[in-house]
Amino acid sequence: MRNLIVVGYGRMAQALLKGLAQNASKLENYQLQITGRDPQKARPFLQSLPIEVKILPPHGKKIEVQDSIVLLAIKPYGLKSLRYEGGAYMVISLLAGVGVPSLQTHVQSTHYVRCMPNIAAIHALSATTMYAPSAQKDEARAILECLGQVVEVESETLLDASLATNGSALAFLGMEAQGLISAGVCAGLSQEQASKLVAQSFAGFAKLLETSSPQEIIEAITTPGGATIAGISVLEQKAFKGILMQACQATIEKGRTLSN
Repeated sequence: MRNLIVVGYGRMAQALLKGLAQNASKLENYQLQITGRDPQKARPFLQSLPIEVKILPPHGKKIEVQDSIVLLAIKPYGLKSLRYEGGAYMVISLLAGVGVPSLQTHVQSTHYVRCMPNIAAIHALSATTMYAPSAQKDEARAILECLGQVVEVESETLLDASLATNGSALAFLGMEAQGLISAGVCAGLSQEQASKLVAQSFAGFAKLLETSSPQEIIEAITTPGGATIAGISVLEQKAFKGILMQACQATIEKGRTLSN
């Protein structure tokens, strides 16, 4: 049985563990462990999980990772705060802006994988990009698929770009959802009514995307001279899509500098 060590105990690390817990039957060959500068802080959270996760306390700032899979779920600048002793079997890194060469200087390992999941991993519904320069990628994919859908990319540049499409995308969608809820309340709906309607609209939209493009969905709703095109006209006048693209580009550029 190989150790699968989650380094970190923040929101993303907790989302990963919840996603993994929902697919515990696929992880029977691993001993789940969690570590960090003060992993005891994670104990209340770990007690809520339906699977056993062992706390691995560091010795000073040293963590023993010999022949383990190390899942780095800390802030990019936190990579330097711990020392990894021994040769890991595989490093799976969530760290934005930290390339494989940088990982190699901090953690000795046979294989390196970078990935970009999102917070929906908490429900095993993450959209996750994966870059694996090593030929040994099937095992990493199987672990990440416990968190949701995985899309493999061919370069670290493309992995960084996926901050726009999945890494940070849910924050942008959150702003859109909040705007729609506020619009409903402004028009007379209660907060509860507007929230339920927007949540279900997002669920329905996700289902529609399985078989239709965004433009096809727009065209299916929009009629000449109708209410929807009046609203779309305002969004076009305000360059809604352009603003969103600019926000995504700013996110990508910032992500690439986070390890500095």
